[in-house]
Amino acid sequence: MFRIRPRTLVKAALLPTALLMAAGGSQAAFASQAAAPAHHTSTAPFAPSPDSYYTMRLSPSAVTVRAGYRTRITVSFRATPDLDGTPVALSVSGLPSGVTASFSPSTPTIGGHSVLTLTAASSTAPGAFTATVIAITLSSDPIGTTAPLALAISAP
Repeated sequence: MFRIRPRTLVKAALLPTALLMAAGGSQAAFASQAAAPAHHTSTAPFAPSPDSYYTMRLSPSAVTVRAGYRTRITVSFRATPDLDGTPVALSVSGLPSGVTASFSPSTPTIGGHSVLTLTAASSTAPGAFTATVIAITLSSDPIGTTAPLALAISAP
């Protein structure tokens, strides 16, 4: 008889997702993540949970961008020492029409950070949106994680 560990199950669930994203898939590729249990602790909100490999934090996690302007968000990563230095591919899904995203550096490493710049065209309609920042390790064993971003667009 064999034992399946939760870590193995998470990897098996995320691998098809990572492959879909690498092939140009959409945010629907992350639907399988909903089945994974969420572990949050109030005493250490940025520490990796027992079932995760690394965490991603957005600072701030809620922003308002005036149409015609831009804002910056710091994206940072933490993980167990064996993943430090692993490169990560970043993307954003769920942005409203007229809002573009760029990362600097475009391929950060775990243990480091990147700056996400959101730019809203002057024609972007005001409203409240929820976007998702997606990170996938660039390794032979890709691991993905997401972080929600509350985004409000205000009138120019």
